[in-house]
Amino acid sequence: MFENIGEKLSAMISIPTVSGKENKNNYQIKEYKEYLRTAFSTFFESAEIIPVGEALLMKLKGSSMGGRPILFTGHMDVVPVSDSSVWKYPPFSGIIVDGRVWGRGTQDMKGPQCALLSAFDELIQGGWKPNRDIWIYLSCDEEIGGDTTIQAAAILKKKGIQFETVFDEGGTICEDFMGLIKGKAAMFGIAEKGSLEYRFTALSEGGHSANPPSNSSIIRLADFMHEVEYSSIFKQELSAGNRDMLRSMADYSSGEMHKKLMQAANEQNNFKVLYEICGEAKTLLGATIAFTMIEGGTSFNVMPKKAVLTANVRVPSTESDTAITEKLNKIASKYNLNCEMVGGRNAVPESDRNSIGYLNMRESVNEIYPGLPIIPFVLGGGTDSRHFQELTDNVLRFSPMYAAPEQGRGVHADNESADIQAVADAAACYYSLLKKY
Repeated sequence: MFENIGEKLSAMISIPTVSGKENKNNYQIKEYKEYLRTAFSTFFESAEIIPVGEALLMKLKGSSMGGRPILFTGHMDVVPVSDSSVWKYPPFSGIIVDGRVWGRGTQDMKGPQCALLSAFDELIQGGWKPNRDIWIYLSCDEEIGGDTTIQAAAILKKKGIQFETVFDEGGTICEDFMGLIKGKAAMFGIAEKGSLEYRFTALSEGGHSANPPSNSSIIRLADFMHEVEYSSIFKQELSAGNRDMLRSMADYSSGEMHKKLMQAANEQNNFKVLYEICGEAKTLLGATIAFTMIEGGTSFNVMPKKAVLTANVRVPSTESDTAITEKLNKIASKYNLNCEMVGGRNAVPESDRNSIGYLNMRESVNEIYPGLPIIPFVLGGGTDSRHFQELTDNVLRFSPMYAAPEQGRGVHADNESADIQAVADAAACYYSLLKKY
């Protein structure tokens, strides 16, 4: 099975689908969808297609004997290439070299998409029909916020649909996870942090740099940043999902490491063991803040009357936006700054490791990758699945495709590539999963 999967992915990569108004010349979404219809014709001929902007919302009718429907969601768009000259091969060539397809989107997420559609095509050609309705949603703008996905979710909500499981991207099969799991492991994303945008504004009288006033707007912002950066203002607590992650890693460890992982999972206050074994302890323990933009002055010798600082806070399920805003506002007021939350969302609920979708995917992974460690974890980033949260109790953010360390680093970066065998293995995993429905 899946003998031509490399050639299909190569063709998918060669059709650029870079989202964003500034990327119109590299946003050939119409041509891309036409290619999908040709390459996976059996699937598209079997599915009902509901137009949602430039996205694809599709339904395979089931016998209605197998329970609630499921949804597979993913995206067709990719991020831009900042400098093609540093790529080993042209980023939209889809060239096949050394058993790999090279180009933007091979990992995120045309590779997994090719695997999923290949599995559907193969099953339907063999006479398979699902026992329940299966929905597939392919977004056109996930990389720039996913506004079209809000429309798709509204359509499904209006139909009164409640999904048993929503399957989306997120985790992959990676290596040396957090330096604590040696070798390969399947990372099952059971939740994702929220993302909040804050704006801090400092006003002053301005003036000439030859006679600088004390506590100027930029100085006050700098003092504020220093205090927030070097003090633990957010709640220091592991979410239930992160505790599950540590305990799961302990299951695949032995001796002293097993003991320390279990201790770290059960720590309540100072998290001494967690910091001892985990370089990412600070990220796991609650919210993180990153100062990402600053603007103000207009000339090198003029004191600005106004300076504005922007920050991104990634918020876990252990703390709300209300609590975080209160803490940031309290510190901002010390420096006479205006603090405003200008956008974002809270963390989504963590899904159940004993849900049917989780267990089915775990069984399929075990079939294709025998003995592979399976670890639940919480994503720091966001996926389209958050828009479908009202329509399900369980979301599994996982693509069953292996990414070597250098390939994982290539997601949203340079020299993105995917092993053809990894794509075929992912298709086999989806094939196994779909047969369970």
